[in-house]
Amino acid sequence: MLINELPDQFTGKLEVKGSQKSWMIFFCVGRLVWAAGGEHPNRRFHRIWNQFCPNISLANMKLREQNDINNYYYHLLSILYRKKVSSVSQLKAVVIENIKEVLFDILLQQSQELLAYNLSPRGLEKSLILMSAIIPPEAIIPSLHKSFLAWQQSNLTEYSPNLVPEIIKQKLLQQIAKPNSYKAIVKLVDGQRTLREIAILMNKDLRQLTLFLMPYVRNELIILKSVPDKQRIEGSPGLQPELNQKKPPTKIKELIICVDDSKQVCYMLERILKSADYRFIAIKDSIKALPIIIENKPDLIFLDLMMPIANGYEICTQLRRVPIFENTPIIIITGNDGVVDRVRAKMVGATGYITKPLEPKKILAIVKRYLHNYPPKSPPKSPEKPDQTSL
Repeated sequence: MLINELPDQFTGKLEVKGSQKSWMIFFCVGRLVWAAGGEHPNRRFHRIWNQFCPNISLANMKLREQNDINNYYYHLLSILYRKKVSSVSQLKAVVIENIKEVLFDILLQQSQELLAYNLSPRGLEKSLILMSAIIPPEAIIPSLHKSFLAWQQSNLTEYSPNLVPEIIKQKLLQQIAKPNSYKAIVKLVDGQRTLREIAILMNKDLRQLTLFLMPYVRNELIILKSVPDKQRIEGSPGLQPELNQKKPPTKIKELIICVDDSKQVCYMLERILKSADYRFIAIKDSIKALPIIIENKPDLIFLDLMMPIANGYEICTQLRRVPIFENTPIIIITGNDGVVDRVRAKMVGATGYITKPLEPKKILAIVKRYLHNYPPKSPPKSPEKPDQTSL
C-alpha cells in the first residue's frame, strides 16, 4: 500500500481489509486527516492521548449515540479543539501518532497476507475536520517506512506490537536472565500491557524493547499473546454540556422475516407489516434462509410450508437447534388446514400456524399475539381452545 499512489487532491476514505482486520484512512484534498480500525482502536487512542495530553482527563464524557464508532475519537478531538481544552500542537501530535500506528499495522499485516483496498469519496464530516491538523503524507510516510523496514530487518514481522508479553516460567527466567534484566522484566511484563504500552512506560524504542524480550520469547520463558481491546473510553464532563443531554432512546422496530418462494405472499406481508411499522425481510430462496436469519436475528419468522428443496418444517427444525432462536416465534404458513400438518408443525417446534388466504387482520393479530406475548411468562391454567393460529 502506497498512499502516494492515491489520486491527487483525493478527499474521502481508503478502506483496507484483511481476513480478520480492517482499517480506514481519511483524506482531505490529498492530506491525511485520521485513521481508524485495527486490532486495538480503544487501547491505541487511550495510550496516545496519555502520551501527548497527560494532564487532560477524558473520564466520563459521552458523545451522542449516533456518532459513528470509527470516528468517535475524531469527534472527541474536534470538540476539544472547539472548546480550546487542548492546544493545536497536542491534537496534531495525537492525530499524527494515531495515523502512524494504523499505517504501521497495515504494513505489518500486508507482509503476511494480501489486503484489499477500496477508495470511497465519503469520509469525515467537513465540519469536524481539524484543518490545522491535516497532515501531508510526506510528513509521515518516509519515517514510517524507515521504522517498518527496521522492524522487518530485525525479523520481527511475525510479531505485532499489539501483543502482550507474559512470563510463563518465572523461576527459569530468574536463573537465566541477568539480575537487572530480570528485575526490569518482572516489573513491566505483567501479562496486561502490550509491547507498545510497555515501550511508552519505559520511554524506550519499541523495536529495541521487543528485541530485548525476543531471546526469552524464543526460549519459551515469555509468551506473546493476543488480548481483547479495552472498552471505548469516554471524555470529561463539562467539555461539551450538550453532549450529556440524554435523548429518550429510540425504540428499535421489531424485525419480521418471511421465508416463502411466492413473490405475491412476500409482497403482501411486506405491505401489511411495514404499514404497521415493523421492519421486514423477504427470503424467496429457502436454501439461503438459515444464514440470512442468523445474521439478522429477527423477532418473528414466517415460514411457508411447501417450498422446493427445503420446506418450512426442515428450516424450523434447524432454527430450533440454534440457541438464539429457541424462543423466537416461528409461524408456519400453509394452504392446508389439516390436523397432520398442525401436529407435525408442533413437533418441529413451530409456535403458530396460519392458513391461506392471508388477510391483513389475521396477520397483524398473530404478529401481535406472539411478538409481544411469547414465550408466555407462566403456563396457562387451562388449555386454550384451538383456533387458526395455535398449534
